[in-house]
Amino acid sequence: MQTQDEKISLINGRIHTQSGTVSNITFEHGRIVSVDDDAVSFDGKIIDLQGRTALPGFCDTCSDFLAWAESQERLSLAGVHSSHEMSELLSAYSRANPKPLREWYIAAGLPEEIIISRDDLDNVIQALPCAVIDARNSHAVLNTPAMNEFNMPQDNVELDEFTQHLPPLSEEDIIHLVKTYAPKASAMGITEIWGEFGHDAKRLWDIFFSDAYNLLTFRMRCNFGFDGLNSLNEFLAEGLRTGDGLPFCRLGGIIVSGNLEQQDQKNMIFSAHLSGCQVISDNSKSCLNALERVIKRSRKISRHVIRSVTSGLLERMQLLGLGGIVFAGQENGFIHEAFQNGLVISSGSGANLTSPVKVISDMVSHGLSVAEALSVYTWSASWNGKAENRRGGLSVGNDADIVILEQDPFLVRPEEIADIDVAMTFCAGRAVYDSGAI
Repeated sequence: MQTQDEKISLINGRIHTQSGTVSNITFEHGRIVSVDDDAVSFDGKIIDLQGRTALPGFCDTCSDFLAWAESQERLSLAGVHSSHEMSELLSAYSRANPKPLREWYIAAGLPEEIIISRDDLDNVIQALPCAVIDARNSHAVLNTPAMNEFNMPQDNVELDEFTQHLPPLSEEDIIHLVKTYAPKASAMGITEIWGEFGHDAKRLWDIFFSDAYNLLTFRMRCNFGFDGLNSLNEFLAEGLRTGDGLPFCRLGGIIVSGNLEQQDQKNMIFSAHLSGCQVISDNSKSCLNALERVIKRSRKISRHVIRSVTSGLLERMQLLGLGGIVFAGQENGFIHEAFQNGLVISSGSGANLTSPVKVISDMVSHGLSVAEALSVYTWSASWNGKAENRRGGLSVGNDADIVILEQDPFLVRPEEIADIDVAMTFCAGRAVYDSGAI
């Protein structure tokens, strides 16, 4: 993606800035050059918002974008009533997709009352591996080619085992997913995603940084997870640090999982911190203890982040200067308390990318003010990413990452916020989504 060099003025809108509501804003070369300046000469393109609302673009601070995009390609079996109906759907799906992702046919959501076997799948798909996942996401049934590829004697396996054996997405698969589903994220008003790269992180980084780069319609902040200190140190030896990269694809933080051994957690947090990388940690007690030790040892408060924040952590996070991430759908009644105590909280979708307006609506319904809920996806997200001087607000000099909404969230009932449509999305001044309504 490239910065839009054309000068564009948005006029006759309800444009929310840090200092109030204005009616027009102008940007050029991807940056905002004037806000509510009556004297500005509109010598570029003029877009009449006709009363619509402009906000800073939304940022999702924890999303496995590739997993979500891949899930959109899987056949949904929700609502089928028989194994025969399942077979018909799977047959039509395979005919429509002669070259599936990973060269695997995967269907999901099979109702519990429908029992199928390898023979049922073999009758439909013989040449490529095929798996059907149940509605509880607990098990997968495999056809014969899938059993042979996994070297498994049984056709019914636990989902975790199935997932571990799946081959990685090819570069061609990844290019296809980015090309197809990045625009769908932009249609939600999202202008930045913190993507989570775990297994095969370095290869994914190389693909996003090069081949997929020009297909992105949002900023990708790549957060990396590793299985231990050795793999982290191998990565750091490449010389990459938080903030490296091009404007639309940058290296983010190092994810430290609470599932790792405590000594690994401590060593990885120390190594990442002392190397100048941001730490994005689970909220386990051992991770917090390691963060506390490294911050006190270096006598420097770094902007590390805890994900899956809970209310019991707020005081300790405040003392350590940590930011926090909550997941969409997570209990969010404590977020107001966090704001009251000066903590910065942003939101992430996890494995299923979620429309920000729907999450904002839910937050307001649970007691947050509209301003607080919007901040979770705008300024707070930018602060957690050390980008609050460039994004998260609409002021002169900021990046022109802007979402245009059909209605103003401040002027509708909380339950109506979820139904507000996105009219346009600009990322670095470029219109990456246009509903055609303006």
